[in-house]
Amino acid sequence: MNRKTKVVLLLGVMALVVASLTAGAAAQSSGSAKSAKKLRIGLVLPDLSNLYIAGLRNGVQAEAKKTGDTVLVKGTSDATGQANATLAYVAAKVDAIIIDAIDGKGIIPAIKAANKAKIPVITIQSDVGGGERAAFIAGREDLAGLYMGLAASDWCLGINPCKIGIIEGIRADQSGFEENKAFRAHVANFPNIKIVGASETQYDAAKALNLATNLLTANPDLNFLYAWWDPGGNSAVKAIQAKGKLGKVGVASQNGDCIALGHVLAGRQTQTSAFFPDVIGSISVQTAHNVAEGKPVTKFVEAPVLSVDQARAQSWLAGTAKPPVLVRADILRRLKEAQSGNCPVK
Repeated sequence: MNRKTKVVLLLGVMALVVASLTAGAAAQSSGSAKSAKKLRIGLVLPDLSNLYIAGLRNGVQAEAKKTGDTVLVKGTSDATGQANATLAYVAAKVDAIIIDAIDGKGIIPAIKAANKAKIPVITIQSDVGGGERAAFIAGREDLAGLYMGLAASDWCLGINPCKIGIIEGIRADQSGFEENKAFRAHVANFPNIKIVGASETQYDAAKALNLATNLLTANPDLNFLYAWWDPGGNSAVKAIQAKGKLGKVGVASQNGDCIALGHVLAGRQTQTSAFFPDVIGSISVQTAHNVAEGKPVTKFVEAPVLSVDQARAQSWLAGTAKPPVLVRADILRRLKEAQSGNCPVK
């Protein structure tokens, strides 16, 4: 795939996704802001130290503030901890449960307990493998994986063999699985690309740093590191820097958090697939209200995913090109924060 074809593909997919989100969000938001009913919402997320996950929480809380709801929050990347939190919300008789499951199969018994108690479950970002859920709201993981695969294959042009290491999160995580599958499917089309190592890190940044260091040590001629999530990508950048190879080893990761965008702008990272957690969080609360009021909801709302490399980020900041209107303010705010180095901790 040449560069021109790649750009056309990216822009076309972006337009389709934003159109889909606009239609889905409109369906979910009908009347929710004026709802008289105040909800108690149980929110189950992975570790909140991840900027993207914190963004999901912030999006839920910001929308809940508008509607006068109470939000209870549990953030953990331990599958058992997530299941126990869900069961605790069921016992507390909350009005709705919103979940980003770290283990889509392990959470099933807790989902079924919520179903039995007639508490609506809304899944965000990562879907579940069983039980009933009222709606699923997410950016497409396969699209994010394709974007990262495109970044890798572009980097690998003219390099034979081009060696890639993969920093995995948790294989039981459905979102990570779909992203990884799409990445691998794309790079498999290039005979010069060789994946030389891949291992789980449980989405732990310290483990990711250790893995990236080991991959670089075992493969002194490693060309590219792909991480399932931005903190893993940050660990990859640190490991590359420690080896004195910044700019010589490409890096792609997912989420589009402030730190990753800073690396992209500075040329330390090749690409990040940017998601919009505040949009997802906001729509999930709107959905909870519509379910509570017996209104129809869209079963799947596809949130936007943008591929951000240095050239695209710089053109957006300079105003010579514009991001999609629906997420323009958000991505420009993040890029400006990244440019200034003023990244939020959580």
